Amino acid sequence: MTDYRQFLSSLCKKQWERIGIARRAGVTAPLFSLYSAKSIGIGELFDVTLLVDWCNTVGMSIIQLLPMNDVGFTFRPYDAESTFALEPMYLSLESLYNVTLEPFKNEIQSLREQFPCGASRVNYKIKQAKFGLLRKIFKKGIKGPSAAFNKYVADNKFWLEDYALYKAIKESNTNGSWEHWNTGLKYRDKEILEVFRKKNEETIEFHKWLQWQLYRQFKAVKNYAASKGVFLMGDLPFLVSRDSADVWSHQDYFKLNLCSGAPPDMYFAKGQRWGMPVYNWDAIAIHAYDYIKEKLKYAENFYDMFRIDHVVGIFRVWS
Repeated sequence: MTDYRQFLSSLCKKQWERIGIARRAGVTAPLFSLYSAKSIGIGELFDVTLLVDWCNTVGMSIIQLLPMNDVGFTFRPYDAESTFALEPMYLSLESLYNVTLEPFKNEIQSLREQFPCGASRVNYKIKQAKFGLLRKIFKKGIKGPSAAFNKYVADNKFWLEDYALYKAIKESNTNGSWEHWNTGLKYRDKEILEVFRKKNEETIEFHKWLQWQLYRQFKAVKNYAASKGVFLMGDLPFLVSRDSADVWSHQDYFKLNLCSGAPPDMYFAKGQRWGMPVYNWDAIAIHAYDYIKEKLKYAENFYDMFRIDHVVGIFRVWS
């Protein structure tokens, strides 16, 4: 039998003490493939609790969720529009906080009938449809100001303001890449951004509100998993889409004249071109690696442990 106590003498002692050194088994799942009778068109955050119950029954204690980041309208989890923001498709409409849902019950039911779960493929038109209803709820269903929302915004100012602004500008540019925006918006001219911000306050606030709702629901799921002795493992993409809030807001943190990939091998004679930009570590280091630390700090709200996709990229990336 393997003696796992040696882990308690490693540099990761504190982490092993927190998780425990028992031998464990788990399951990997993309949320879009999990659904229940309550789901609308795609798996939703609270559907994870059903998987927690199943794991608890069969003796598994780890659930690894595939990337949960905002995938925009390209729907590529490892090429996301943000390494912070969560994907709004996964919100449970009937579990939204601090809203009155009574006026929207018929529309919610209509959406459920229009986008039934259980087909062989997800109908990704559900995202735009859900967005439309969420905007209505945001405009007319909020019960009143929330101190919890204000605290969330303040606690996440490192990324949230830029992300919400990016999403609003992107919408106003028919979801076109930031590299095709006008020069002032593209290169973040302060005066031009301020003018845009004042004209689009509601849309910017809407995207912050969506992330707050996702935060609340995902935290509740993690707490439920913890109560059942099940750990959640996050799948964190190491790289991020060239067209992302991260790259637009921190252009100096990336080498935009390069893109990542893989060299030729026996499977791909011409190699692979992934397209995501590689990091400019010198620039990130000047700011004490704030971008990396804040990313992990936010992910810790939802996960007990991480799988970092292409973690070898910390040491070398083919570009």
